[in-house]
Amino acid sequence: MTEDDDERPLFERLKESLEEYAAYKRGEPNEIMVIKVKRRIPANVDVKAIRTRLGLTQQQFTRFGFSLSAIRHWERNRRTPEGAARVLLMVIAKSPELVLQTLEAA
Repeated sequence: MTEDDDERPLFERLKESLEEYAAYKRGEPNEIMVIKVKRRIPANVDVKAIRTRLGLTQQQFTRFGFSLSAIRHWERNRRTPEGAARVLLMVIAKSPELVLQTLEAA
């Protein structure tokens, strides 16, 4: 074993991992939660505000790769953008030209 390896028995390491996961599921702060928090993705993105600020119709906003149906659901608060869509919306809000250039070059 190298000095980076954990020399405790496998059972002890597995038990600790399960205890950490149980604490995470209960919402208790631990190392797993710290990693999750570091992503800094906002809980909500106002799709309509982004689209309106850019002066685009819902149909025109589909040029960023979203379906018209998704845009409508987001704007009517029937659904919330998740994961990568939320990140892309944040980038569009800051640099719409960069996103369009990237999509055109693909």
